Amino acid sequence: MGEFIFKSRGRKQKGLRNLPGILILGVLFLIFLPFPSFSQEAPGAGGLRVSKNTSAEPVRLFADYTGPYTMIELSDWSRYDNGKYIGHVYHEVRASLKPEPVTKAAGSAGLPGNSFRYRGNFYVLEETLRDMRQSARPVDAVIPVSFTLGRDGSIVLEEDRGYPSLRGFPAFPAEAVRPGSKWTARGSRVVDPLNTGSPVEVPLIAEYEYRGVELYRDIPVHRISAKYAARYQAPSSRDGGFSGLQGTHTVDILLKTADGLPLLIRDVLDETFSWPDRSTVRFKGFTLTFSEGIIPVNRTTMIASLGNALGLRESTGKVGGKVPQPPAAERNPAPRPEPLPAAGSAGSGGKALEEKLQAGNEGKDIELLSVPEGIRLVVKDIRFIPDSDEFLPEERPRLDIIADALKLAGPGQTFLVEGHTASLGKASGEMELSIRRAKRMVDELARRGISENRFIYKGWGGTKPVGDNSNEEGRRLNCRVEITILE
Repeated sequence: MGEFIFKSRGRKQKGLRNLPGILILGVLFLIFLPFPSFSQEAPGAGGLRVSKNTSAEPVRLFADYTGPYTMIELSDWSRYDNGKYIGHVYHEVRASLKPEPVTKAAGSAGLPGNSFRYRGNFYVLEETLRDMRQSARPVDAVIPVSFTLGRDGSIVLEEDRGYPSLRGFPAFPAEAVRPGSKWTARGSRVVDPLNTGSPVEVPLIAEYEYRGVELYRDIPVHRISAKYAARYQAPSSRDGGFSGLQGTHTVDILLKTADGLPLLIRDVLDETFSWPDRSTVRFKGFTLTFSEGIIPVNRTTMIASLGNALGLRESTGKVGGKVPQPPAAERNPAPRPEPLPAAGSAGSGGKALEEKLQAGNEGKDIELLSVPEGIRLVVKDIRFIPDSDEFLPEERPRLDIIADALKLAGPGQTFLVEGHTASLGKASGEMELSIRRAKRMVDELARRGISENRFIYKGWGGTKPVGDNSNEEGRRLNCRVEITILE
């Protein structure tokens, strides 16, 4: 998929919080052992050497980057510090990117005329695991990105923030290939194993072999196997950060034959980073990168359904314009649309939901928006006990309504919960409080029948105000929780 693999950088080992990891990823690893294949057509990347097997019809490999692209990467690595086992490190990277066609005029600036610019966010999560309990996962970083991809897999970064971290991998020859065809190509990888803020782009040379066309879950795919060695020695003038890297990567790649985009990639790795003081950190395990199973959201339909469930008279979403709702008196006898099944939830009866709407609709201050990441519920003026993450009792009807609305989302959708506070005191305290409040919202919604492992959460403290903190109304607006149904 050209440079479009998303691979998370290493990050500092933090507290041993509970995440879904070893068990889930181990099961995924076993599920995907019978690995299928991959396809893309790219005019030759530099340095390609191809040997051919003439026993089958030749095919050309290509990457058709023309539509929205969502990628999820799950990593499960054992970590060793100076040879001593520390624990399992679970990484997760999610990408939600939208395409914008690049004009021919832009192509004259070194970009192919049929290039597509992608904008969106990378959500980076990481924890070290000691058990296998499933829980919501905290987001370590939200990284905005914007880059342009050509059909040949070439990439132009508008601002290099370290993502995508794999560049020029996988690469494809200009010549047609048959099962057994082999080639080599150069690429690079951005690494920052301990999140020091000093990422390094490490060159690599990968060896590829085309295995042929297969069916994977009834989807025709090309399979490619690849391997490359991780080798790096920092210049003597480089201060701080790691000084060396050694390791190996063995990769299975599956691409859909229809458009050459990745269905599944499995990378088995073992690599060791070293520092000038002779300390080392070793990561050993596997990374799964996949796009299969992503459920697109029909925004117009979903906004209308959510607005109905929330009792909103209209939605202010940018996509689809206003979504008018019938008067409350007409909603009672009208049948509600059947909610999509949600993991761990049975939904609420129409009468019970109407009672909750009648009890909590007036002045509940929930705004429904369409945003680039998905569909967002902005829960305004959320009431907590002062300096606490405990909701005031009067918030319970509103929490019931929000949970019933979120159950309308399909089982494949993930919810991002973001906590915000007013800015009045110490920034670090506000940040910590916003994280706790976001997690408490997750806990409350999980108690109302939504599986906890569908949530990721992050706190922003008072860093993203929407009102003036110098007056009461502004502080009320800033104290909010935002819940986004991610695409």
